[in-house]
Amino acid sequence: MSMKQKGFSLMLVISLFLLLVSCTSSPPDNGNASSSVIVVDQRGKEIVLPSSVERVVTIPFPAASLFYTIDGSSDHIVGMHPRSQEAVKESILEDMAPMLLLVNTGFIKSGFEANVEELLKLKPDVVFQWADKGDAIITPLEEAGIPVIGLKYGTQGDLEEWMRIMGKVSGKEQRAKGLIRYHHEVENFLISLSENLTEKRPRVLYLPYGAELKTTGQGTYNDFYINLTGGINVAHDLSDWQTVSMEQIHVWNPEIILVGNFAPLMPKDILRNTIDGQDWAGIDAVENKRVYKAPLGGYRWDPPNQESPLMWEWLFGILHPSLTTFNLRDEMRVFYEGYYGYQLSDQDISRILRCEVNTDKWCTAAP
Repeated sequence: MSMKQKGFSLMLVISLFLLLVSCTSSPPDNGNASSSVIVVDQRGKEIVLPSSVERVVTIPFPAASLFYTIDGSSDHIVGMHPRSQEAVKESILEDMAPMLLLVNTGFIKSGFEANVEELLKLKPDVVFQWADKGDAIITPLEEAGIPVIGLKYGTQGDLEEWMRIMGKVSGKEQRAKGLIRYHHEVENFLISLSENLTEKRPRVLYLPYGAELKTTGQGTYNDFYINLTGGINVAHDLSDWQTVSMEQIHVWNPEIILVGNFAPLMPKDILRNTIDGQDWAGIDAVENKRVYKAPLGGYRWDPPNQESPLMWEWLFGILHPSLTTFNLRDEMRVFYEGYYGYQLSDQDISRILRCEVNTDKWCTAAP
């Protein structure tokens, strides 16, 4: 099958997937209101919830936007981490779900630790919390009688488990299954393209925290999708998240640099070499002006999220622009209308793709 045919097939998959979404987006029939639902979280713990969950609190940053996507509404989110709300303010989610800007964030003490008294005032049916950051942020909530679902971070499998869990909590299991299926289809599509690459794989450096020289190595989500999209993560031989030196970056000499959305650093700061204590001169990505800010849609695209397949396709187009025949802008329109019920304008798409700071295949193709 040619790449052109594969691109057409992918659009067909997306359309069929969104047809499934539209057919399963109505509220579930929960039957007896006194019944309960049992959810197994990523600790392997069974959590008993009411059959109709009305009040949800999310503490992990990505959880609010993902629950909104699965549930198809912002009506049930009554509390979120303030950093999640910052992401809403920075993104198009501000236009799609403005009520999320009014959600309570004052129950967070520091980090991911909640003030139990303030949290109880929200009368949550369930709280989503990290399961892999120690018992100290979960035990006080459970001792107060709050049902807590623990989530783990780091892999595509973890992300898909979030979707399954949230589908069950919200009563929207078919929507969750459709979203997981979409992730699988795009992953398989890009595997087929990457396996048949005839050009060399470019060296990629990911900087999630801006001027802080921290990057992600083997076993991280970013390493996964850099490989998936036909790149070489220069930090692959490192494990997990690591702080590196400028000297090491010069040794790696990345051909492409991805700047994350957890800090205000922009490509121009690297391209103009204006960061105190750092020297980016002579690095291939800088010399060839291939430094890009990751997109920001319903959530930040660089960590795992509901729109990760769009991130993967965006990155494939960055890494291999001459081999990319699918139309990311069209796929974004289909996804947003199907999952969010929102029609993207050309300006919306350019905003999500950060075209005010990026010059790439997807921005130069803008109408």
